[in-house]
Amino acid sequence: MAGASRARADRQQGSERDVVAEEDSKQRRAEKRRITLRSLGPEFNEEHHGVYVRHLEEAVQDKRNRNIALTGRYGVGKSSVLDAFEEKHSKSTIRISINTLGPDEDGADLTNRIQKELVKQLVYRIAPGRIRRSRFARPNPLTKLRAFCQAFAATVVGLGVLWLFGVRPMATWPGAGANIAVQASLVTLFFILVLLAVWAVRWVIGDRIVSEVSTAGTKIALGEGPTTYFDGFLDEIVTFFDAVEPEFVIFEDLDRFDDPQIFDSLHELNTLINTSAHWRDKKQPLRFIYAIKDSLFEQLGAASRADASVDENEKSRVNVAATVVRRANRTKFFEIVIPIVPFISYRNARDHIVETLASLDFAEDFVSRPLLDLIARYTTDMRLMINICNEFAVFVERLLWTDRPAPGMTADHLFALVVYKNFHLADFEAISRRESALDELERCHRDEVRALIVDLQDKRSRLLRLEEHREARERTAAELGARLRDIIKTFQTSFNSIEVDGRRFNIDEIDAVEFWQSVAEEKSFSAWDYRVTMKVEAESLVWLFPEAVNEAEWSDPEPAELALQTDQYDRDIAMLRGADFAELARYERVSEKRPRFDQCIDDVLKSELARELVRGGFITRNYAEYSTIFYGSFVGVDVAFFYNRAVQLNKMYLDYEFTSENAMTNLFAQVPADFTSSVSALNIQIVSYLLEDKSRIDEAKSIVAYIVTHNDADVQTFLNAFFNEPDAPREDLVRMLTKHPWREVFEYLASHPGIPDHETRLRLFDTALLNVEPISSYEIGARTKALIESYYPHLTAVTEDHSHETTSRIFEMLEAAGLTVSDLEVLNVRLRDFIVNARMYDINVKNLRLALDIDGVPTLDEVRAKTIVWELCRNHIMDYVSVMENDLLGQPIILRDVTLIKIIEEQCGVWASDQLRDIIARSAPSAAIVSIEDAPPQTWSIIVDSRRMVPTAANILAYVKLHGVDKELSTLLIGDRGEPVELQNIQEVAGEDRNTLAVQLLNASEYLSANSRVRLVRQLSLESEIEPTSVIPSPNLLAQALKTGLLPDTFESFAHFATGGWESVSDAFAVSKKISEFMRPALVEDFVVEFLKDQEIPCALRRIVVENLGEYVPNDDKQALDTASQFALEHEIWLPLEDIRRIARVTQNSNVIPKQLTHMEDVSADDLFVILTSLGRPYDKMLEGSGVEFDLPASAHNVKLVERLQSAGRIEIIQEPVGKNMQIRTL
Repeated sequence: MAGASRARADRQQGSERDVVAEEDSKQRRAEKRRITLRSLGPEFNEEHHGVYVRHLEEAVQDKRNRNIALTGRYGVGKSSVLDAFEEKHSKSTIRISINTLGPDEDGADLTNRIQKELVKQLVYRIAPGRIRRSRFARPNPLTKLRAFCQAFAATVVGLGVLWLFGVRPMATWPGAGANIAVQASLVTLFFILVLLAVWAVRWVIGDRIVSEVSTAGTKIALGEGPTTYFDGFLDEIVTFFDAVEPEFVIFEDLDRFDDPQIFDSLHELNTLINTSAHWRDKKQPLRFIYAIKDSLFEQLGAASRADASVDENEKSRVNVAATVVRRANRTKFFEIVIPIVPFISYRNARDHIVETLASLDFAEDFVSRPLLDLIARYTTDMRLMINICNEFAVFVERLLWTDRPAPGMTADHLFALVVYKNFHLADFEAISRRESALDELERCHRDEVRALIVDLQDKRSRLLRLEEHREARERTAAELGARLRDIIKTFQTSFNSIEVDGRRFNIDEIDAVEFWQSVAEEKSFSAWDYRVTMKVEAESLVWLFPEAVNEAEWSDPEPAELALQTDQYDRDIAMLRGADFAELARYERVSEKRPRFDQCIDDVLKSELARELVRGGFITRNYAEYSTIFYGSFVGVDVAFFYNRAVQLNKMYLDYEFTSENAMTNLFAQVPADFTSSVSALNIQIVSYLLEDKSRIDEAKSIVAYIVTHNDADVQTFLNAFFNEPDAPREDLVRMLTKHPWREVFEYLASHPGIPDHETRLRLFDTALLNVEPISSYEIGARTKALIESYYPHLTAVTEDHSHETTSRIFEMLEAAGLTVSDLEVLNVRLRDFIVNARMYDINVKNLRLALDIDGVPTLDEVRAKTIVWELCRNHIMDYVSVMENDLLGQPIILRDVTLIKIIEEQCGVWASDQLRDIIARSAPSAAIVSIEDAPPQTWSIIVDSRRMVPTAANILAYVKLHGVDKELSTLLIGDRGEPVELQNIQEVAGEDRNTLAVQLLNASEYLSANSRVRLVRQLSLESEIEPTSVIPSPNLLAQALKTGLLPDTFESFAHFATGGWESVSDAFAVSKKISEFMRPALVEDFVVEFLKDQEIPCALRRIVVENLGEYVPNDDKQALDTASQFALEHEIWLPLEDIRRIARVTQNSNVIPKQLTHMEDVSADDLFVILTSLGRPYDKMLEGSGVEFDLPASAHNVKLVERLQSAGRIEIIQEPVGKNMQIRTL
């Protein structure tokens, strides 16, 4: 904005210079000069032209010089020399000049058409009647005297003829008494009357009875007919020269048509005339003198005049002309050539222009030297110079030296326009119709300024958004730092530092942008301590920290550089708004993708001079105002320009900038009444003026109404430009657009890309929100909702105090946008009350405290106290729970049982069971329900599971009756440390109910251990013994009950629990003090193996089983017999022979049986043979017959037994024990 202010200051200084120029102009007008224009006709200058006249006079003295050429380019003085020559030979000179050609009626070629025009001029060069008997003869014009003479002659002849033929008056006429005098008088009167009548008839008829002279009516047939106009009228042409007898014929301007063949024709005609009989003997021949340019005799490209559409005859003539051109040179046509040396060149043209201006009484510095130097490079024609200066003088008198000059116009501006007019006449005329090249250039200028400003505003917006991007990066860096810390925690160690590309960062620096910039550049980092190393490579970085992958998103220019660039953009925009053609052409900060305005100058303007005038600043955008007389009071050239370019055309010129004093006042004094209701009023400065001038509020409303009702491309362009202008009263426009109201104002401000930056968007949106009308007046779309949701804490409409009415409308807007406030603290008090009552806020601890107006914990006890808050929390109970858990970790949400019961009663069946369970579980232990029957029965299990029931005997009994001892109750009965809770108020329950409860507890083996059940039952202080059969057997229960005396230590108790399996009685055998008294096979018959293996059971009890194996294991239970044999061997119990025989047969245990048999000295060889062979391989080999050899394990017991059988003659030891085996043979 500083740049824009400096640019405006520069333009203000320019305006002051214009005022100085205006005062100077007034002083010059006061002098009231009168200027006499210079003639454009040839001016003879003895210094410049005398030598050429002398050469021409000398040339005509030589008879051989019949075709004389005076050559030189246009403006060198050929006409001035010929004027001087003609003045000396006026009576003997004919001068012919052809400026234009007649229409080509018969398809004649260029030479023929020139010949035709020459013949026409010859016809009218001679006085009428001088040539007779020729088709060129012309009658003398009829005059009154000539008509009278002809009438007199006719009357005399006619009356004389009548007299001779006897047509005369009678002798008695006019009467008998008339004398001679009377008769003579009457005759004379009659003659006069007839004469007057004939004269009148002759005058009326005039030349109508004379045939019209035609130069093309007769042809001389020569073969196939003449091919040129001279051939067709050769006799008449010769007759003409014979009759007139001129000495010199001067031809001018023939070189305009670039046709050398005409000179060949004239050369031939000159030769024919001079060799004719009439001229052959004359002292001086007929001389043709030509004024031509030197370049005529170059190859003129005759082929360009040939056209494919002409007929064969035309092509033949063109080919002839082309042949002539190819062989032509000027010495062929002329006997002598007199060149005229130019006295004006590009080097001295400026001096001649200055001299011409001085001759018109202009001061030497009236027109600046740079402008004169420029024009001199393109102007070397003296006539053109004089004409430019003449026209300039007229324009100065009418436009500059007047009482009402065009504001801001200088002599340079006017002189440049006059020069442009002389070089581009048609285009200058088109200025009044706005169709000139300058008008097209002005349109290009307007479009280019708009495009450049839009581009600069876009760049500026992108720069400003970098600041927003920087803030976003800081937030992202903090988020990434927190994420990295969470990852580090999983390593259960404290990293000393983190390294990125050799640079170390402390752990406290991982929240900084600088750290993540380094990570984005390197694409990896590593952290370590003395035990653990963590390295994150590029692939892992993408998954863990995707925000840190793009390096470009973490870099931006320095703040100082950003400020300088923004200031440069502002200066450029301000300069462009006031830039003229020349300034815009010099502007270089243009994108390479788009052409510069300088290229537009080249494309639009037709001449290099015009381009230089524009680039030099001599032709400005005010060309139209400077080219016509200015009417009206002094309003400033900027006002006049805008009026002509925008107001009159009803077109938008939004970037035009006014620089004159009181420009706005002057403009509104000129514009029509409906100006502010038209597109032409959409100009940044005009709208700013209307918005800032409170006295023009009605006009401001009018233009706002136009914007609202004409949502077209022009309006969109204007809004984009206006909102991108930092110095414009943007908030005022938004205020009025909102008040009007404009239905799309919020959607536009929330999302339109034309808003330059985020800060501006928020400021304008805030302004609109502060001036909001009833909500039905606006469209509230997704973009508006998103902006309000994200940035309401930054809006003063939300944060600062306002009137109740304003706050109410702001609330309506927020409500329509569906806002949910995350932080009630940022709201002003009035708006906060609206938001709380509408339940339009997030449930969080901070918001709840503000809504409840408390400083403590917002428990549900507090929440229920304020209905409007309770309704919100009730409807979003899980949000409330989550917030309390996250923000107040471990803090109960209900402190009193009354609150808990009320909530359970109200929300049972409304909330999901999981929700209700969560609420109850998060209540304080102090909120535990004293009487479970106060709560709905369907919620008991939830309450008990949450341990929010006081463990009274009555509560437990009531619960057990409804649900039994389930998992939930079991959880309650077992405390946090796994110990049974202390049951309260035992005596409030009757003894019988306590027994019932005791049985229920003892049977709750699914969720409670035997020890816990017994301990809980013991607290019941039972008045009577529990019947064992009422208790369901379960592991360890009998043992625990026997320890505490809850069940009797009897055979019946063991027998009942034995039905529950070994686990139900295993521990009881070790605990029972009376088991030996009633130990019977029935107690262990189903689990002898377990009984024998249980080390906790006294050995004496187990010996009973082994020693009475036939009673306790009556069947051939292999596992039981095997276990019993092992137990017997371990405890050196030597079993009877029958038990050994049964065990050997059933178990075939070759480890146990040989040991048992070894200790039986009285066993017979037959029994020994039978028992051993029942053990299976290899012992059963002995049954295969005599002579069978086999190996037996060479254990000590086997050796003894084999020796016994060898002694009995059953077997033979073939080989003594070697190693593990010994070899046996049956006998």
